[in-house]
Amino acid sequence: MGMKVGIVGYGLAGRYFHAPTLTSAGFEVSTICARSIQRKADAHADFPNAVLVNSIEELLDEDLDLVVIASTNEVHAQHALQAINAGVPTVVDKPMGLNYQQSSEIFDAADSASVPITVFFNRLWDSDALTLKHAVTVGAIGKPFRLDSRYERFRPDINPNSWREQNSSQDGGGLLLDLQSHLVSTALDWFGDGDLVYSAVRSVRGAADDDVVLVLKHHSGVDSYLSTSSIVGAPGPRIRLNGDQGTLVVTDLDHQESFMRKGLIPKPGEWIASNDISSEARIWKGDSSYNFPGVAGNYPQFYRLVRQALETGSAMPISKDFALRVAEIIDQARAMSVRD
Repeated sequence: MGMKVGIVGYGLAGRYFHAPTLTSAGFEVSTICARSIQRKADAHADFPNAVLVNSIEELLDEDLDLVVIASTNEVHAQHALQAINAGVPTVVDKPMGLNYQQSSEIFDAADSASVPITVFFNRLWDSDALTLKHAVTVGAIGKPFRLDSRYERFRPDINPNSWREQNSSQDGGGLLLDLQSHLVSTALDWFGDGDLVYSAVRSVRGAADDDVVLVLKHHSGVDSYLSTSSIVGAPGPRIRLNGDQGTLVVTDLDHQESFMRKGLIPKPGEWIASNDISSEARIWKGDSSYNFPGVAGNYPQFYRLVRQALETGSAMPISKDFALRVAEIIDQARAMSVRD
């Protein structure tokens, strides 16, 4: 079998994002830490041969090549440090820590112990992300200068069962730590480092922050307008990238997440058919427009790179400097918000 991995937490992230991409990349899900009876039942149904444990301490007693921290945000740092202290290479679901300080402490501990570690920014392998990079590389819209990137939906009522919607950002909840982390990481990946010049972090529904707009001024000359909200009745397109020769528009996410939420457990080396996970992109030039072929999404590539790093000593897919820069910008956004 492949490298053995233990997953800490088997909710949305652990079950539907990490488990399928790990198996596709050739890892063996051998141990799962789950708290509730329902999560344990889900884990057993998906991986009947896996060892089910109640705590990370029990999980770390198993013979593992990798630990994936997919627990709730407020315990990411605690669990990551325990895995590092046990000497096991670690992937932490985003956000790595609740703030820059926690994230930095995790990386420092990993460096001191010579334990490979990285953070799961899977949205870098969405079809829209890969398609945008391809469009820029081939000069399809000329020189880019302004990006609108968003995750918007309409959920006017708070979900009482969602810890992300109930807890403050200091306790791991809210969109700033959640989807805005993806928007910042993808923008930095596409256009390089930049300065945060505007932030509005607010709670419209009265619980966790649910409407967040940031503006990044990239040193490369691009300005990124990053919006995530739970209460937008008319969500905008996922991406609109303006260049001096046209505009690239990607309306919707690819369907990787929807396939995974249906319980996809692929065989090693297999993934969803490309036609099913390629976002529809279009380039506009005034009144004229044409389809731009979407690049298929590829979440398993993250774990293929993790596996390569463990086997050959190459770099993990997300570097320490990159992860800490995202954490720093999120901290700055909280501090400089024009909204209380």
